[in-house]
Amino acid sequence: MPRTRRITVASALVVVGALGTFSALGAVLSPGAPSVDTRAVAAHALETARQVSDPAAIDEAVARVLPAGGRAVVVRPARANEPSSRTGTAQVAVLVGEVDQAAVALLVSTGGVVGSHATPDGWWTSIAVPATVPPPVGAALGLLVGALLLGAAATEVPRRRPVPAPSQDVLVRGLSDLMPKLPGGLAKQAENLLAAAGIRLLVPDGSPVDPDAHHVVGTEPTADEDLVDTVARTVRPGYADGDRVVVHPSVVMYVRD
Repeated sequence: MPRTRRITVASALVVVGALGTFSALGAVLSPGAPSVDTRAVAAHALETARQVSDPAAIDEAVARVLPAGGRAVVVRPARANEPSSRTGTAQVAVLVGEVDQAAVALLVSTGGVVGSHATPDGWWTSIAVPATVPPPVGAALGLLVGALLLGAAATEVPRRRPVPAPSQDVLVRGLSDLMPKLPGGLAKQAENLLAAAGIRLLVPDGSPVDPDAHHVVGTEPTADEDLVDTVARTVRPGYADGDRVVVHPSVVMYVRD
């Protein structure tokens, strides 16, 4: 095919693919609805926490009143001469004193609908409840079709004039935001599509934390000095195009206990 015609075909594919991709992405990423009143759940969780006589048992008591898949951060005021601290589990973090911004960031990063409640004496809680409305399957398929059109456009462009990287970066970021919300089969198709395009999955569990390559959304104390400043777990995977990180993985970092 002549060079000029190949560029024209590629341009048309890029326009159609981009329009389809972003239209479908907007529909898929539209927020779902929670199955409960998150503010009411937050108020109930805080009241439950206040009634627990043993502070070490607050996380277990609050976990019992959370909806399925819910997570919470509970803050209670410090007593006389009591230092600030953070305890609890991956589902319920219990903070004493000032709010741990990393704990709140980790809660919000899990997605869902967030609700909060506070009392005048310094108690505060925030919960996240998964949305119950799944993303439209038709829109998800539209996104994949748009991605395939963009891939086809890349094959039409002469090799010495490849598709600019920013266009692919937008697609990778869009798919990475979409995949946690897709049904398993569609998520696997999207993952295979990225792999076919040469995009690598980044799950840096156990690796040293790199501020330039990792997005730290939480910390976890450890007494093992060898684990300090390494990745405890990946909350959300990242993606790389060759040696270039396109989507930074969100990770929890080990810190000195």
